[in-house]
Amino acid sequence: YLVKVKLDHNLKSMPLVGLFGGAYDPIHNGHLMIADSLTNKLKLDQLFFIPTGISATDKNLTSADHRLNMIKLALTNSKINVSTYEIDNSLNAKKSFTFDTVKHFFKKNNAINFFIMGSDNFLKINTWKDWDKLLKYAHIILVDRQISNLSSIEDYEIKKFYEQHLEENFNNLKLKRSGYIYKHQIDYIDIASSEIRERLHQDKEVSDVIPEKIKRYIATNNLYKSFGQVI
Repeated sequence: YLVKVKLDHNLKSMPLVGLFGGAYDPIHNGHLMIADSLTNKLKLDQLFFIPTGISATDKNLTSADHRLNMIKLALTNSKINVSTYEIDNSLNAKKSFTFDTVKHFFKKNNAINFFIMGSDNFLKINTWKDWDKLLKYAHIILVDRQISNLSSIEDYEIKKFYEQHLEENFNNLKLKRSGYIYKHQIDYIDIASSEIRERLHQDKEVSDVIPEKIKRYIATNNLYKSFGQVI
């Protein structure tokens, strides 16, 4: 009997974990809708928002503390949390690279990790550090409102990468820890954080695109008022 229990435990499938990176400057309803949809529809055990520490492309970001606080305020689903991995690294002046992040999670958590990205970012993925090695450490989930955009990838290198690793059946992603690209179509609020910053700077209404708690936090802390933060 004891042997059987041990065997069962060893055969138990690994947890499914979503890794959702971004500047989150600020987090908005589009991000939250994507996280909820993926967690519910793909039955993820956990999903982490992973705010950028120091931008790989040297974007001028609002302080990590504020961006982190806003994510924490926005969380309502117990399966969705925040990871400070990239922010912690930035304390040592290390830039945030997706490759380092997925490798870290692969080594640290005994789980199947899904790196979540918008298809617009995927169309320029070959500008990322070690982009062609990302699938050694995770699966990639591409999120889009119109997946058809992906059928006309112009860059040969990316097109080949996409076609070689594309998997239509999500269940097959649960059989390996890494290596596949999966498309997830969802209708979400398509707004960029830059647009929200612009609206806030101009004192325009943002209640339709960010949670009320975040709106209050931004007002209390006087964020996005100066043009330095709009760039």
